[in-house]
Amino acid sequence: MLNVKRISILFGATFLFFSLLLYISTESANAEDKPVYTVTPLSDPINENYMTYSTFTSETMQYYMLRSYLEKLESTGGGTLILNEGTYTVTNALYVPSNVTIEFEDGVRIIKGTDTGSSMKPAKSIFQFVRPSKAKEDDAFGKFKGEKNISLIGRGEVTIDMDYDLSAISIIMGHNQNIVVDNITFLNMYSGHFIEMDASKNVVVKNCTFDGSRNYMGYNKEAINIDTPDAKTSGWSQIWSKFDAQPNFNVVIENNKFNLLDRAVGTHKYSGGKYHDRIIIRNNEISNTRSDAIRVMNWSNSVIENNTITNVNEGNLRGILASGAVNPTFQNNVFTNVSRAMQFIVWQNNGPGEEYETIFNDLSEANKKALAMNNGQNMKEDFIRISNEEFKNYLKPEKVYLKK
Repeated sequence: MLNVKRISILFGATFLFFSLLLYISTESANAEDKPVYTVTPLSDPINENYMTYSTFTSETMQYYMLRSYLEKLESTGGGTLILNEGTYTVTNALYVPSNVTIEFEDGVRIIKGTDTGSSMKPAKSIFQFVRPSKAKEDDAFGKFKGEKNISLIGRGEVTIDMDYDLSAISIIMGHNQNIVVDNITFLNMYSGHFIEMDASKNVVVKNCTFDGSRNYMGYNKEAINIDTPDAKTSGWSQIWSKFDAQPNFNVVIENNKFNLLDRAVGTHKYSGGKYHDRIIIRNNEISNTRSDAIRVMNWSNSVIENNTITNVNEGNLRGILASGAVNPTFQNNVFTNVSRAMQFIVWQNNGPGEEYETIFNDLSEANKKALAMNNGQNMKEDFIRISNEEFKNYLKPEKVYLKK
């Protein structure tokens, strides 16, 4: 005679199994129900009304065409937009809703347009991960409650060329979840960022190239900026955000190439008491940066490993500069032609956000042991500096020597 408890467990497991099958079947059916649209640079907008606008010009026709399909995908609850080979000039922001994949076929080139040929003012971004219907709404999203399940995928040689448009940004993500940016080459930044990442959870940026930027007025601009939507620091300006200073969580940046930039990845202002958690920077090639290649600022449980950092500008600049690092695991990186491999310092915001308290690093003995697993070649110093006493006090740092 079967034990009643065993029967109950068996029934429960069976119920869970069939529930999972039903869930998978439903999800698959929902995915199959989503539309797939394929366009070329010569395609008309799916919403033909745009063609009657006075601002519909030869300069804006591709912007309106892509905009119309993204608006259609919002109404269908998601789907796929495939861009066939060719050059697409985008003058104004394209708002991407949830559950959308944009696939760029081999030979696609996106160019940041700066002339609309009309009275419409061009925007300073190409893609923003917010649904079109909410893009102009104040305080629409906070925390991670904005768009989710968005992918931008390159299927060959795909470029997004910012054409040195001053302060322009290729991708703005905020309050998002489940984001993938894969196999895209980003070119020719002038100030701004290639990717602005705020208040986003479960993000993967992989197999991309970030190549070329102009420096502006002494500012150090990151190819990928890890930031918080905080009005006090003035680093975020999207009206659809609640400006709740939500940090990022679980971000993977791997197998990318960064070249001829101010910085590859980093934060330039922090929000008091807010930590970007689980930022993973792994297996990247970083070369020829004008400033510290990676700038850590209020990152907790972050991992920076197996990267090569080469040719950081002369002076006392660092491959990695960290402030407010809590439980960092920085290991197995190779630094070549870099004055200092890493330095940990106390920091204080300057200007906007200066009301926040000074930030300190928190390294365990295990964290320091991991630091010793980094390797340096042709360095001015063969050790990592840890200065954690007070702001602007760099005397008598603790030293962790690099792997021989």
